[in-house]
Amino acid sequence: MKQMSPSNSRGPSVCGHGPDLRGRLCGGRYRLEDVIGWGGTACVYAGLDVHLRRPVAVKVVHPEHARSDDQRRRVQQEARLLALVEHPHVTSLLDFGVELRDDDGEALCFLVMPLVGGVTLRELVLAGAIAWPRAVALSRQILSGLAAIHCAGALHRDLKAQNCLVGRRDGREHLWILDFGLAKAVVPGLISQAPRSLTGALVGTLPYLSPEQAQGLGVDARSDLYAVGVLLFELLTRRLPFIGTDYEVLTSIVERAPPPLRTLVPGAVFPASLEAVVSRALAKDPRQRYWTASAFDAALVEVLEEEERADELSWSCGRSPTHAGCDEARSSLAAWSCFEYERADRMAKRAARLDHGWSPLALLMSLLPDE
Repeated sequence: MKQMSPSNSRGPSVCGHGPDLRGRLCGGRYRLEDVIGWGGTACVYAGLDVHLRRPVAVKVVHPEHARSDDQRRRVQQEARLLALVEHPHVTSLLDFGVELRDDDGEALCFLVMPLVGGVTLRELVLAGAIAWPRAVALSRQILSGLAAIHCAGALHRDLKAQNCLVGRRDGREHLWILDFGLAKAVVPGLISQAPRSLTGALVGTLPYLSPEQAQGLGVDARSDLYAVGVLLFELLTRRLPFIGTDYEVLTSIVERAPPPLRTLVPGAVFPASLEAVVSRALAKDPRQRYWTASAFDAALVEVLEEEERADELSWSCGRSPTHAGCDEARSSLAAWSCFEYERADRMAKRAARLDHGWSPLALLMSLLPDE
């Protein structure tokens, strides 16, 4: 789904392949205002719930994707899956409706969600380098939401940087997983057939497809986790693991190992354990990957804890007393700049224990919002 800034310019291209419906009242209560995103199957509007006077986001499916009963059932399934998952890192569903357009009798399917501000993960990557602790923090939020999706008995099947929105919530950086258009409800543990379109082409976004998806084989939760591995790789290096023509990318996904992180970001220092986590997440054989989102998250937590232990060891092995707490204070400020407030508070307190001169920093960090 492409994101765009609200615009007052009108014209058929503003909504991609669909009609421009700004000004329309959907379901008798949702007034469509500015276009904030669009893709091949739907357009997303910033809107207003005229009954409750609150802002909403309304995803309107393009008419050609809602003509048949099967197509409308697919949209309804997306709505039902969204309704099943109530989690801070998954966009929630407020309403769903199907109605006929007065002008041509086409069916109009729409989903209503809270309107949240922010940028896509793709826009964040394009904006500049991202410190590895922040990349880990964002990936953990994706995994948290994904765990809830899997627990609800569903696969997302289209996780990508454009389908993750990063904004602010309670004073902290917050990520939401969006777009359940390709999600599928499955019995937990069941292998689902890799999705294909009616023409036989794979459905999804090519660079994020797992090797089994790329080969049209059965998929399960580990395919979603592979996509999270791609996202973490992208956050750390500002590029995808495999680039080139569609054929080259497809072949690489199936046959080639991704390039090492260090070779793509000269001068960057990644913990060796983090590179190992990324490598496992992107394993060709799903049996070698993490089996659950929780296991993947636990591996990332271990990376963070190892770095903290390394910091402690570095201080205990001969750091000059006159510099006591300096590294901890720097770590605290670095964590604060990456919105890792819990770590910032913890490291500032450690600095203050080593040198009381850091007590003002510890006091400042203690005032940051909680998780």
